[in-house]
Amino acid sequence: MNTDNVIKSIAIIAPQFPVLSETFIRTEIDALQTCQREVTVFTFQQLATNLEFHYPVHTIGDIKQENSKHAIRSFKRFVAQLSATNVLRCKRFIDEQQSLPKRSLWLYSLKLAYQLAQANIQHVHAHFSQHTAAHGIAAAKLLGISASFVGHGHDVNETPFDIATKIKHADFVVAVCKEMQNKFNALYQGNIKYLHCGVKTALFKANSHSGLTEQYKGSISQASAPSLPIKLVFVGRLIEPKGVKYLLKSLSLLKNSTLTLDIIGNGELISELKQQTLQLELTQQVNFLGSKPHSWLVEHLPSYDCLVAPFCVARSGSVDTGPLVLKEAMAAGLPVITTDIGGCQEIVTLDTGYIVAQKNSQQLSQALNTFCQLLPQQRAVMGYEARQRVTQHFDSEQQARNLCRWIDESAQNSAAPKKVKIHIQETNSQSR
Repeated sequence: MNTDNVIKSIAIIAPQFPVLSETFIRTEIDALQTCQREVTVFTFQQLATNLEFHYPVHTIGDIKQENSKHAIRSFKRFVAQLSATNVLRCKRFIDEQQSLPKRSLWLYSLKLAYQLAQANIQHVHAHFSQHTAAHGIAAAKLLGISASFVGHGHDVNETPFDIATKIKHADFVVAVCKEMQNKFNALYQGNIKYLHCGVKTALFKANSHSGLTEQYKGSISQASAPSLPIKLVFVGRLIEPKGVKYLLKSLSLLKNSTLTLDIIGNGELISELKQQTLQLELTQQVNFLGSKPHSWLVEHLPSYDCLVAPFCVARSGSVDTGPLVLKEAMAAGLPVITTDIGGCQEIVTLDTGYIVAQKNSQQLSQALNTFCQLLPQQRAVMGYEARQRVTQHFDSEQQARNLCRWIDESAQNSAAPKKVKIHIQETNSQSR
């Protein structure tokens, strides 16, 4: 591709940043930087963190400078310079919105456009299909640049609004699983792309059980597996869609004292799940370790034998779509036992783990029992195949290259007017 047509400066729009459970956003940003793209994050709420970022992070709507009067004059000059055509395109989009207050959408989109212009942004990519996508698309239209958004889970299945309108007005949309892609296409026949969230495969080192090469395959004895302790791990928020109560029930059905389960995470159901563990007499096998930073997962995931992720559809409709934790565990050489929802079936295959019906503790117990009966070498082959699959299909740098290609193409093919260079006299506001 002609380098003159490459979009160098990309804005990532997020509701909050950084969110511990949304490592997929930070992973995507790092991968985009590896692709030689300049990334700036714009968020409605900056959260306190000890993390350091090698890119600017701005709060949407925060256009104040040391001289507030000077900042207001600068903002007014910016608005006066906007193309009438671009303003009309933005108005058409905002007029079609039904779920956001239009006055607020106008105000914050204008402020966001001002901030994007200050950062010389060429493309806007919003995470989640709610207010972030709406403001990102509107601000991009004001500047005459391209825009896209990616759907995830609750924003599509639990609290969707105006998604068809956003698809209509975005240059392209990313669905993180086939089910979501089909849902988007049913809402509006737009430019829908299919792309799972990527994982930093190089960050994870395969556990000692999965350090196999092809020569081991096909030469494994079918003798009975020795009764060795097997360490299971669950990672995620303790909320209904994670299905942990079904996992605890399956362990009680299995009655295998050689199994242990470490539960990594916290959430609204923790007291209920601890009480269930006590009632099922599993306190000697189940450990609640609380939330852990991502660095802990990188270090400790390889010490486990299998990740169990019994995801399910919550009563509200919320459901995980393409869980990153599955891919991270597989990158660490772990087989995975999960359920038949959304993107889980696109990630886990028969040679990398087991897929059971959601909310079915009996099937989950049977899958755990089958896994326990495997020889260590057989589990090792499964873990080896898991790492190979993630490396080949879900590596973050590979996913970022696809995203960059679509961004470059959208900028070339967009029907929007060419970006108008807007002169802003003041210096850019400092990143945080």
